[in-house]
Amino acid sequence: MQTSNSYKRALLSAAALSFAPILVPYTAVAEPQAEEQVNQFAIPVQGMGDALRLFSRQSGTPVLFSEDTVSGKTASALEGTFRPGDGLRILLGDRGLEAVAAPGGAWIVRPKPDVSGRPGAALQRFEPVRKIASDPSAAPEDEVSGDVLRADKITVTGTSLRGLAPESSPLQIYGRDEVLGSGATSLDQFIRTLPQNFGGGSSEFTSIGLPNDSNSRQNNTSGSSANLRGLGSRGTLVLINGNRMAPTSEIGDFVDLSLIPMAAIERVEVLTDGASSIYGGDAVAGVINFILRDDFEGAETTASYGTVTEGRMEEYRFSQTAGRAWTTGNVLGTYEYASRDNLTLADRPEIGLFDPRVEGDILPEPRLLDLFPAQTRHSLLLSGRQQVGPKLSLSASGLYSQRETERTRFNRNTSVDTYDTRSEGLTLAFGAVYDVSDAWAASFDASYGQIRNNQARFRIEDGFPPPVPTDDVRTDSDLWSLDLKLDGDLFRLPGGPVKAAIGGHLRREAFSNEIIGQQITADGDRDVSALYAEMQVPLIGEANTLPGVQRFEVNLSGRIDDYSDFGTSSNPKIGLLWSPAEGIHVRSSYSTSFAPPPLGRAFSLGFTGQLLPYDFMLGYIGQDAPDPSLNGTGYLQVFGTAKDLDPETSETYTAGFDADWSRGEHDWRLSATYYDISFEGRLGSTPIPQGLSDIAAPGIAWDNPDAFPAGSIVFFPSQSQVDDLVASFDNPVALFFGATLDNVGIINNVNMVRNLARTETSGLDLQLDYGTDLPAGHLDAGINANYILEFSQQAAASSPAVETLNTYLNPVDLQLRGHASLSRGGLTARAFVNYVDSYKVDGTEAAAGIPSWTTVDLALSYDFDKPAAGWLEGVGLSLSVTNLFDEAPPSAPPDGGYSLTAYDPTNASPLGRFVTFEVRKAF
Repeated sequence: MQTSNSYKRALLSAAALSFAPILVPYTAVAEPQAEEQVNQFAIPVQGMGDALRLFSRQSGTPVLFSEDTVSGKTASALEGTFRPGDGLRILLGDRGLEAVAAPGGAWIVRPKPDVSGRPGAALQRFEPVRKIASDPSAAPEDEVSGDVLRADKITVTGTSLRGLAPESSPLQIYGRDEVLGSGATSLDQFIRTLPQNFGGGSSEFTSIGLPNDSNSRQNNTSGSSANLRGLGSRGTLVLINGNRMAPTSEIGDFVDLSLIPMAAIERVEVLTDGASSIYGGDAVAGVINFILRDDFEGAETTASYGTVTEGRMEEYRFSQTAGRAWTTGNVLGTYEYASRDNLTLADRPEIGLFDPRVEGDILPEPRLLDLFPAQTRHSLLLSGRQQVGPKLSLSASGLYSQRETERTRFNRNTSVDTYDTRSEGLTLAFGAVYDVSDAWAASFDASYGQIRNNQARFRIEDGFPPPVPTDDVRTDSDLWSLDLKLDGDLFRLPGGPVKAAIGGHLRREAFSNEIIGQQITADGDRDVSALYAEMQVPLIGEANTLPGVQRFEVNLSGRIDDYSDFGTSSNPKIGLLWSPAEGIHVRSSYSTSFAPPPLGRAFSLGFTGQLLPYDFMLGYIGQDAPDPSLNGTGYLQVFGTAKDLDPETSETYTAGFDADWSRGEHDWRLSATYYDISFEGRLGSTPIPQGLSDIAAPGIAWDNPDAFPAGSIVFFPSQSQVDDLVASFDNPVALFFGATLDNVGIINNVNMVRNLARTETSGLDLQLDYGTDLPAGHLDAGINANYILEFSQQAAASSPAVETLNTYLNPVDLQLRGHASLSRGGLTARAFVNYVDSYKVDGTEAAAGIPSWTTVDLALSYDFDKPAAGWLEGVGLSLSVTNLFDEAPPSAPPDGGYSLTAYDPTNASPLGRFVTFEVRKAF
């Protein structure tokens, strides 16, 4: 432990020292002569969209643009060494486009405004821009009158206003090259690398879920969820191109990231702030928006092979993309195939196994316990855009994915089960944008999403599965939505134009889950209607700057959602942005958010219980009864969902700053954020003090009756209480080992899912990036870290808060991911360091420790971009190694009741060293 603490102090000291370079040049941040980094570019004349993508790859900087903006435009050639800003100006030329800075070091390319004829007018950072003369019969752009303006067509995650980035909220933007160059082979793996995302919740790392997360136990297809801030899979809203997707699982509580193909991704936008004032329900911890490709012209073929270096797991991926653009539109299609073998416990003998439930029993062979399931996926994306006349733009997209999974597992009772699952996901979207006037535009969006899951469980007897499944589960999830929005400029202040958006939303959700031939466990639907508005008020801008105040802006937004099953929720948000000097932005936000109960919970038909001898349960955890009178009595465990659920609600406060500066050839970018989230009424089971098992709850309650909410543990219930409870069950109570309902000594309700009183979490995010040119090439380095100050749960106002931070299967206080890359010509080498801090099994003084875990990832790529490459032109090669030094996950207590082996699946991975080779060819 002393060595671990020393290592932690060294890491924190290094992080503190990283601020030293900041203090030296701090006074120079406001200097107008501060320079950008310098990059080597080799971009031939080609379509603007392809040129901007190549520029992004060669500069390492995300570039955001609308296909409508660049369609039909040809980029100028860019050869030589340039600063990114200068390079973009050359690339864009006189095509009527400009580039403006956005959060996360990104650039937004949009039509250039014409400020001629306005005395004293200064170009604002996100000014309304000139209308595109996309109609071939229209006049050239350089002849368009300067008073013809409209809102830009780019909308960034976290705002309803086009042409703006939500600078008062923390936003991270990861471009396509960053995602593909991370070493991850799927989007769920990439999201798992983010320190702001907790690995708990629903994931493929567990076969039947986690003991402290009842929702994860409904993940019957081994799907993968996002879990920002560790507030549960339900607390993160996942979007595709700004549209909702149908949820999956046996309760419909999360979006399955594994159904989104890597080949279709243009960028990933991660907003770590409450956003119900913009998007409505579920945006409690934040929003992850996957932006799909829509600007590719030509064809691209990609094939990859990956394998573990110890074991038999292999992975194959193939994708084909083809696109065509014309003056007023484009069309694109992408197909991706992915196949992966299973990883068994026999492939990882260093990971320990649990003991059998009955002493003397022999557990099955380790090869029959899958740490990762085998899976095969097919995905198809079709998208297109078309400008219809000078004012109307249409777009449509469709994404279909089919994933088949096979998983084998056993637990302490030695039985072996194989699960064959099939998941099909479909997301369709249609959009229209109409320029109502010079400065206002109306947009209409319609989308439909569906999930169809089938799971068949086979009980293995004598080494062979039966011809008919033991049980067969079918899940249907559907979502329809309509949005109508009007946005533009209200009026102009000295600080710039006041922008506003107002809109309405309609949505219908339907969900059902059935064990075929046995019972329907959930069946219901709801209707949602909403009104929302947002306003951006620039009080101080370039035209009226003050000493120490270059910009001061206020962002106000609010939304009212009405649900047919539980009522209305109103959520406001206010954001402040203050820029004391060029390159420095100080920001703060306050918001409220909510998450409605998933339909599988709100319309659950799975309320039930099981009765066992209490002495048997005590032997399971190796404890004595808290009182002799409880010996020989029955122990009634209640499972399922409480009736009349309320929505989960939250309050979020963030404060931070973003700074960009240069000194000579050295470029720095720093972002720091403090967050504080109070999450009330969170759905879940009752937390157990010190992270102990739920079976230990009666002993805790006997010694301290206030440790749990009233009614959580009932001692010596009357016969009428037992009879009334059993009569309320949707399914008959299960009786084990001779237990009878006339001798119940304990009713344990802590596993029942209900609205808990509160979860509190607060912490710090730090992102530091550095770039410079060396004789060997261009160097980029940085660190992304999350330090959690508090993570506690309180089951009721009268119950004490339970601190679950730094305990088994819960968030750990410090996680970070460092990166460094060196680029020269078409060659790029990237290295990543991942660190998870040490923690303990539970919160008791005598609890065993779980050591920290550090892994290193490496990625090499080479692109033959220049025409001199001959037949190799357009070819790209890449090699990535995840967990380069094959570090085994730290040892943790196994839990046979949940088929959990001796490592923590929420904070580590059993994958080991994984090597991937990829080749791609662009035509």
